[in-house]
Amino acid sequence: MSNTFIDAHCHLQDPRLSDRVDAVLRQAHEAGVQRFMVNGTREEDWAQVEELAAKYAEIIPNFGLHPWYVQSRSEQWLHRLEELLVAHPGAGLGECGLDKARGDAPMKEQEAVLRDQINLGKRLQRPISVHCVKAFGKLQEMLQQLGAFPHGLILHSWIGPAEMVRPLAAIEGVYFSLSGHITRQSHDKAAAMVAKIPLHQVLLGTSSPSGFPRMHNPEASSASDQTLNHPANIRLVLQIVAEMSGHEEAEIAAAALDNSIQLFPPG
Repeated sequence: MSNTFIDAHCHLQDPRLSDRVDAVLRQAHEAGVQRFMVNGTREEDWAQVEELAAKYAEIIPNFGLHPWYVQSRSEQWLHRLEELLVAHPGAGLGECGLDKARGDAPMKEQEAVLRDQINLGKRLQRPISVHCVKAFGKLQEMLQQLGAFPHGLILHSWIGPAEMVRPLAAIEGVYFSLSGHITRQSHDKAAAMVAKIPLHQVLLGTSSPSGFPRMHNPEASSASDQTLNHPANIRLVLQIVAEMSGHEEAEIAAAALDNSIQLFPPG
């Protein structure tokens, strides 16, 4: 168990994990996970993310407005977001994005909110973590308009079409973060996509507590049951990505670690 990891995307403030963070981190450390990019999703959980980062040095806070919560935002949401990011110079912006399946706002409104966040992240020189479900074409169009991203833009839990990898990878600063969500599509489709991602642009994340890999594996550990995910399962993500990509596990783990450190250098 020599590989070392940074979980590029998780939600330890989620109520399903927030009362057991000590145990979750301990188990993750045993699995080789050293740092955790904890992403906020709405104004109501930003303070929890901030508190976790203050309590645990290995947690890197990210603050953003997720597309599921666009309609519940306050009038001051963008100002509040900027204040938080300025107060935390090492924080990233996320989770933001587009979601045609579950987003609570019309797509035009989601696009405007995402554009505001991307522009803010670029202005403050922060990595940006982007969620996308069933809006891949629109996201590609937006990123091609707004790029480059010299401080990084992470396509979180990427499950987009294989043919989109090359044009997205051509945008400076774009990274593809892979999680157990890649097991929620056909193996052949996922493998075709994963195989096209350059190693210098790959990240590993768990998206926990969601994103539990759909596989029968006795090593799969769960914080409470067989569907609740947590950061120690990044080793399962590595196994899946290695099998799909044709690269050795050690090669992927080393590349993902180097890429994560470039985005979030140690304090």
